Amino acid sequence: MPQRVSRVVGRQYSPPVDKKAERLRPTRGARLEARDYEAVLEVVRVVSSARDPIELSQLLVEQVARLLPSDVVTMNQVDPVAGRVIYAVEPRSFVIPPGAGEHLARHADDHPLIRYSTESGDGSARRISDFMTQAEFHETSLYEHVYRPMGVEYQIAVMLSAPIPTVVGVAASRADANYSNREQLLFEAARPHLTQAWRNAAEQHRLHTLLGVATDALEQSDSGIIVLWEPPQELTPGALVSLYRFFGRPTSTSSLPARVERWVAAERGRLHEGGGLVLAQPLGARLGNRRLVLHYLAARRDHPGAILLSAGAQALSSLKLQTLRLSAREADVVRLAVGGSTNAEIADRLTIASGTVKKHLDNVYAKLGVRGRLQLAALVHDLLG
Repeated sequence: MPQRVSRVVGRQYSPPVDKKAERLRPTRGARLEARDYEAVLEVVRVVSSARDPIELSQLLVEQVARLLPSDVVTMNQVDPVAGRVIYAVEPRSFVIPPGAGEHLARHADDHPLIRYSTESGDGSARRISDFMTQAEFHETSLYEHVYRPMGVEYQIAVMLSAPIPTVVGVAASRADANYSNREQLLFEAARPHLTQAWRNAAEQHRLHTLLGVATDALEQSDSGIIVLWEPPQELTPGALVSLYRFFGRPTSTSSLPARVERWVAAERGRLHEGGGLVLAQPLGARLGNRRLVLHYLAARRDHPGAILLSAGAQALSSLKLQTLRLSAREADVVRLAVGGSTNAEIADRLTIASGTVKKHLDNVYAKLGVRGRLQLAALVHDLLG
């Protein structure tokens, strides 16, 4: 493409200089040293341990205060629509003037750092002095109502990504000296890691909240879950204790009782066979007048499999089973069979012969159009829960 030249012969054309863009270019003449990167790594190590946004907020302002010596460091989550500000402050003894948070939320669009980040999408480390002179800053409503009462003359901030229109920013402020180019580079080096730590903490908090709701729902329904890691991990408190109480102690080679270990192996084997419909077989045990039924949840890409425990309150009743056109005795036999009892155990329980149990089950299979216990269990649980 030919060069554009002016009418003045021999003088090359130069486009107008955008003074604002020039001010916002990366700082020149400043560089970070090994000790600076070591300081950033220490900040990353500490803030990455946060498990929720509240814990992160306090850790973050403490670490930034160590990285950039300041009179005060704040982390603000500003929601302009709701007119709400959530913040953490270091030192904790620093007193935020009454009404300062509300005024900041109300006039967030007038804050040069917030406005720049919102309009440009650039959350990199910026100083108020990058956008206005000290005299211009003193004329703003923000300075009058927020920063002058706080004793703040200079500020540098980074913005962390958040759902629009919320703005999450970390600001360091001083009264006596502006932040240097090196300090700006130092803050910028830490920014992507602070953003990731904030996202991780928010996601951990979301997942823990969902897990808490699910756990409460399981406990309210008298159910539990054991995840089949090694050793097994109970998702609901007391699930392993219930398993051992009903099925016995773990073996010397496994964290599961022998009967449960054999059942899990059989369920896994059936699922791996493939080739048609595969029906799960629950495993049951009784302790006094209480009953515990286990259901196997097959492993998937995102979990290693689990055992669902359903307590006695979830057991089928003979009256419910009679709604399937079964006689009272057939309903008793089916209730025990579906719960995992063998023919011999059913016979002993009902004080009848094993041959009689088999005859009742054959009649039930014919009535319901199923073949064997697995299809019977699946049908009953599908129809009656």
